[in-house]
Amino acid sequence: MTTATMFLLTAFIAPVISVVPGAATAPALIVVGILMLSAFAEIDWNNLEEAVPAFFASLFMGFTYSISYGIAAGFLFYIITKAVKGKASVVHPVLWATTALFIVNFIVMGML
Repeated sequence: MTTATMFLLTAFIAPVISVVPGAATAPALIVVGILMLSAFAEIDWNNLEEAVPAFFASLFMGFTYSISYGIAAGFLFYIITKAVKGKASVVHPVLWATTALFIVNFIVMGML
């Protein structure tokens, strides 16, 4: 009920919000970017199993302008890193399935 009510309210509020130009959202996006980068201090850069996926996730987010593509890259490189280190068995099956779906998604997008 709460979600339905909020969606109903947005039908009336959306025209008012569309008056705000896209450039006005830039300061908020800069703050969000800074907050996201603050998490880099918590990454153990000496541990390749943690550093490689984090690096590629951030790299893909920046170059593709897509958080979901960055997450997909992080998942993929996490599995690759674990497999190369001989620890593929510790990767949770849900992560395997999600990564497979990301790969299928990229293949389908590439064919279209």
